[in-house]
Amino acid sequence: MNLMMRLLGLTLVLGMDFHAASAKAVVACDPANAAQVRLQISVSGMRTTRGQIVIVIYPDIAKVFLKDRFKLEEQRLAVVLPVTKACFVVPAPGYYAVALYGDVNSNDHFDLTALGVPAEGYGFSKNPHLFFGPPSLARVRFPAHPGDNPIDARMSYYP
Repeated sequence: MNLMMRLLGLTLVLGMDFHAASAKAVVACDPANAAQVRLQISVSGMRTTRGQIVIVIYPDIAKVFLKDRFKLEEQRLAVVLPVTKACFVVPAPGYYAVALYGDVNSNDHFDLTALGVPAEGYGFSKNPHLFFGPPSLARVRFPAHPGDNPIDARMSYYP
């Protein structure tokens, strides 16, 4: 399959599921709470400080991965170069996945060009190289334990 078809597969998923949704209450990270399961996310590779970064946490369920209504948490943050940092508290130890995008124009959507390819940066936990559309959950899931769990994610751009 050619590159354009692969990118179209990615943009269909990102465009449909990475949009603004009702916010859930975010639990504050408390380093003094040893029982808290904290995801310390560091995002690098942004090209600009314009707009915001949207970071979404998903549960370890393949059929709901990247489905907006099943996300566990979402944060929208101002871009800080060279690394934007966020902390999430997840409900329990286990496996999770992170998806993110750079909302450069702050319109609460993952934008596409007229050709249907990503117009904004995107990324996932474990920084998979994308071949055909978005990665599977198996390629981006990671274990989380009580305490701090560092997660590095790199923003990717097309081309």
